[in-house]
Formats: sequence, structure tokens, C-alpha cells
Amino acid sequence: MYATSLRCTARNPGGNGAKCGPLRTCRRFLSAHVANARRPLRSTPPPHHNLRPPAPTTTPALPSSSSPSSSPLSSPSSSPLRPAIPPRSRSQQRRHYAVGNKQHPPQTIAVLGGGLTGLTTAWYLTRLLPEAKITIYEANKRLGGWIETEKAEVKTPDGKVGTVHFERAARMIKPQSAPARVPKWDDLVFYDLVTKLNLTDQLVHAKQDEEAVSGFIYYPDHLVPLPKVTIRLSDPLGALRQLANLAALLFEPLFRDLIPAVLNIFRTRKDPFRMDLFRGRRDMSVGDYYAYRLGSPALVDKLMSAMVHGITGGDVWKLSMGSGFLADQLVPTDDEPITNVPVRSVDYEMMLQLARDKAVFDLASQHLDTSALWFRDGFSTLTNALADALEKNPNVTFVTGQFVTRVEYIEKADKVGVHITRSLMEEPALYDKVVSTIFAKKLYKITDKLLPSLLPTTAVSIMLVNIWYPVPRINFPYNGFGYLVPQALPFEQNPECVLGVIFDSDRESPLPTPSDPDPAPRGADTVQGTKLTVMMGGHYYTDWPLHVTANTFRAKKAALAAVERHLRLPPELTEQAHASAKLCRDCIPQPLVGHARRMRAAHSELEWTFKGRLAVVGQSYQNPGVLNMLRAARDVAVQIAGREEGAAAEWSVGDTGLERFTRQPKYLSLQRHMLPLRYGSGAFVDESGQVRLREGALGTGG
Repeated sequence: MYATSLRCTARNPGGNGAKCGPLRTCRRFLSAHVANARRPLRSTPPPHHNLRPPAPTTTPALPSSSSPSSSPLSSPSSSPLRPAIPPRSRSQQRRHYAVGNKQHPPQTIAVLGGGLTGLTTAWYLTRLLPEAKITIYEANKRLGGWIETEKAEVKTPDGKVGTVHFERAARMIKPQSAPARVPKWDDLVFYDLVTKLNLTDQLVHAKQDEEAVSGFIYYPDHLVPLPKVTIRLSDPLGALRQLANLAALLFEPLFRDLIPAVLNIFRTRKDPFRMDLFRGRRDMSVGDYYAYRLGSPALVDKLMSAMVHGITGGDVWKLSMGSGFLADQLVPTDDEPITNVPVRSVDYEMMLQLARDKAVFDLASQHLDTSALWFRDGFSTLTNALADALEKNPNVTFVTGQFVTRVEYIEKADKVGVHITRSLMEEPALYDKVVSTIFAKKLYKITDKLLPSLLPTTAVSIMLVNIWYPVPRINFPYNGFGYLVPQALPFEQNPECVLGVIFDSDRESPLPTPSDPDPAPRGADTVQGTKLTVMMGGHYYTDWPLHVTANTFRAKKAALAAVERHLRLPPELTEQAHASAKLCRDCIPQPLVGHARRMRAAHSELEWTFKGRLAVVGQSYQNPGVLNMLRAARDVAVQIAGREEGAAAEWSVGDTGLERFTRQPKYLSLQRHMLPLRYGSGAFVDESGQVRLREGALGTGG
């Protein structure tokens, strides 16, 4: 179930006067430029003021990956529940070839897609299966996918020529060392890659205490800070100043409904949705869930939608709560002792495997108070290093500049055949295993439409506009990561469909401090100035024709106008700016409501159609983000190599890469002081895989 937000009363410029909602407000901009643009169809949503819990659903819960237990964390479901897909007979369940089998691993493997996920999957496969022959297919001639660092030549008003680095997609990662409801260690996969690829000296970081605020939200016509609350008893005056700043923010229109919302959170602490969502018995949108918890959709439109814009570029009223990036907020903690925290056993076991590597552990330890990590020469440093390492491996072959036109299961050979553009009349290349990292809807098309559950997958397109101004720190006093723009803004205040703006130069050129009055630059640019990245489009671009969304000239003009208005810049400074634009088409797949159900069906279709020979991994299936993709790539490589053991085997990605959608993970209730690299515990993992403190052994990974 999901709904759209309250309808906007603004009228289409140059249109017929019809009203439209904020989820499609930017389409009104289209009507002024495209005479025959289709108006999207919308179903009538349930009213937002009806926030009573709906009737209980009869959808069955997912089976647990462990035996029933009295602890809700060790086994969320204790009763046998029928799966979403009809069970097969015992003879149908038997497979004469176990693909993820240590004794009989695949000898020939194809990876579809040469982006970050595909390169990482192939790299881990070369380490786990050094004798396997691996072929990587990439439609473009350049490897790296959406991750791309452009070196642009710019000129200052006084004639000085220099080079600046523009990031086209991911530009950094945020370590997961901060306290969280459910701790994770996906950043250890990043550290593993950095150490093994000898990139440690290329890493640059920013400390958590460098940022006075968490960021900004533009609403309704100015930037509103989101302050960090770091009250220290040792600094009572500083604590009072922070409380005064927080009190002043309550008068901002952005936070006008905050106090009633906080009270409603306490009133709805016996949340009737949480356990159903957690156990997979139902799904609903992020917007609907938080509208119930907060008591109204107002803060959802103003705050939650801005956060969603920054992470997925999607519509807060359509993204899945049960499967999306906020799903960890559903994990029950009410019965947890204050000293404990819930941890997925599969995450804990992966941590034990990676943290026993001293180089990985030491690098992670150095960045426990780091807010952001990036590479001096751009994030392409990582994908280039992966590609270079793979190209030097004699067992790895790259096929670039060729489209994969068909993927089929060859029953007689019990292999998967891959056809490419140049081999339309030739026999396909046969592989024991194929891993697809491409967009799910593309995979549906090239598999003869035999995976229909992948067809509903949707993705948003993001127009990225990188801007360089010849004057440093033009965004002062708004220093920080950047700002986001919520769905609550009507078209008149966001005609460019801006999702957010990143202050790249604030990360690379830190502000002077009393302890460091002249900080050294942390980037590779050869000329000073201010760099910004404007993100536009996302779900606003849904149903727009390509010739409009791909118009980079219009996009640069719109981005410059938006930044000038938001930061109140003089027009003459805008004229001196250098801008570069690129449309990242269908770059962020959206886990819409019902995502888990569709993935369970896709898992069954992959098993039946490809007999476990085709696996999928990537943003079409997992949540977006660099760390999520690195972790997912490693997981599928470990499964293919037959190295899943213990908790990883209990909650396996399976031969399809989607088996985790068919059952729930096992949660452990662990004391914070025995979690290495988290909560300042001081714990570490020795070479035997035991967690220890300075005083002695605390226990093992079990």
C-alpha cells in the first residue's frame, strides 16, 4: 500500500489549468516545452488523514533461517509458514550440479556488466577461484559503470588555467563506525579492497568533528541547518548554545510540526505495522509508515522526502519500507538490555573473517572517527585499480563495446549461453555460471522474457551538473556536505526539479581552524575555487521524453539558476562559472512497495529457468550505495566459490543471488563491548577468529 502526498494547488504554466500533485509537479515544466507531453495516469490514493492501522494482512511471514527460539531476535518467526512460491517435489528440488559447491566449483564464469559491482564480483572470484576462467562483458568501451571522474580544464578571470576533478556518480563512502540500531561492517569490504589493491596512500578523509552541521534542507526559500547534537558535560556553555540553536530551529517552517510529531511517536510506540513489516507479512511505503508514526504527512514531505532524494532520488510515497534502506529501523529492540544490540549473524561472521586481517583491521581502526573517505584523484581510482588487476590476470577476459543480446540456458550442455552483438549468427559462448549486474529490466529482455518478475523493476534517471566557480567558498556560511530539496516545495519554488546540491570543495578544502589556520587541500585540483554538484530529476523525470531529460544545455542553465537562487549569488559570478552535465539514465533502481515479494518470485524463476546457473547482484536487487554493492558482490562471489559457512550458509544468497529474500536472517543479541570497531569497544579479532579485549578472550564468532 502506498499513497501520494497532498495535492498541490498550483497550476501548470502554459497548460490547461489542471491541478497536479507534488510528485509530478516538475512535469508542468515539461508542458511548457513539449506540446504533446502525456499526462501521467494516477490512481486515487487513500486520504492521508486516515492514519488508523489497516486490517491485518493474511500474507504469510517468511521462514526463519534458524530453528525457532523464544528470542524474537534469534528467530522472528516460530511457526511453520508456507512460502510465497508453491513448494516443489523432492525430485524437483534435487539438482545434479551444485553451482556453489567447494568440491565442484564452476570453471567458466561470465560477469555481465563492468561497473563497480561487476568488477568487484570478478575480483573476488579471481581470489577465491584462481583457476576459473572469467569473462567480463561491458557494453561501453570504458569500464567503471556510473563511477567516472572527469578532469575538466577551467580558466580563472585573470587567465590562469587549471584542472578540476568532477565526479559523475559516487565520490566517497561513509564508514559505518557510528552507533546504529543494527551495526554493520560492510565498510570492511571497502578496506579489504583498498589494502589488497595498494590504494591506502590514495585515501583522503574528513573527521566527524569538522562538520558543525549534518547538512541543510532548502525550505521554503532558504537553507535550514540540520545541527549535530553533541552535548558534552565537560562543556556546559557549548551545550547551552546547542540547545538554544535547537530551540531557534523550532520556529522554522521546516520544523513547524516537529513537537506534535515527537509526541505522536510516543503515542504510537506500540506500532501495529512494525512486526508485520519486519517478518515480511506485509509491505507499505516509507511515506505511509512515517506518516502514521509522525501523525501527519507534513514532516514526511518536508524531511523524509529530502533524505530519500539524497539517497535514491526516489518518491518517498512509493519506496518500500520493508525492503528499503530504512528496513533496519524495523528490527525490534524493546526487549534488548541497554548493554546489548541486535546484530545479524551473517554480518558478524563476515566481520570475523575480514577483521582478522591485520591490514584491514588497522585501516578500519584509523577511521573510526572519520565522516567521509574518498580518493585524492577521484573515485575512479577504485574502479581503475580493479580493472587493472583483472587485466593483468591471464584467466580474465574483457569483452567491451559489445552488447549482450541474449542469455539462454542450454539444457543439453547444462550451461548458460551468452550472445553478443557481433555473434548474432554464431554459437553462443557457454559458461558454467553467469552473474548479471545489469539493470533488472534489461536482463528480463535478453532472457527471452522468461523472468517476468523483473519486468516491474523501475529506475530513476539523475541529471548531474558539476559546477566550478572561480571564487573559493561561495557557499559560506553554509558549510558542510551540502543541502537537499524536499518534495514539499511546489513547482514555483523548484522548477528545475533539483533533488540536492553537494558542496564538493568543502570536503576537499577544509575551513581554517585555530589549531590549523592554513589547512592543506585534500584534492587533486590545480586551481582554487568552489565546486558543487547539482542533482536533478530522479522520480520527477518519470515519463518525461528522453530528448528533454537528456538536454545537457538546458540542464546546465537550470542548475546554475537554481544555485544562484538558493545561495543568493550575484549574477556576474554565475556567468564566470564552468558547468558540465551528464544524464545518468536509469542509474538508480527503486525498491518500490512489494519489492521483496517480487524478488522471491524472481528467485523461483531463476531456479526453474536457469537451474541455478544464473545469479543476479546489484542495485536492482539490493539497496543502493557503494558499500552495499561491494558487500553484495563479495557475497555472491563467496557463494559461487562454495565458501559460505556457518551463518552465511544459513542465510545464503543462493545460486540465484536472491535466496535471502525467501527467509529471514538470524539476529544475535550481543554486548556492545564485544563488537570490534564499533561503540569504542577496543575489541579485536585474533588470527584464529576469536574476539578479544586487552584483558583476554571474550568468545568466538559463534
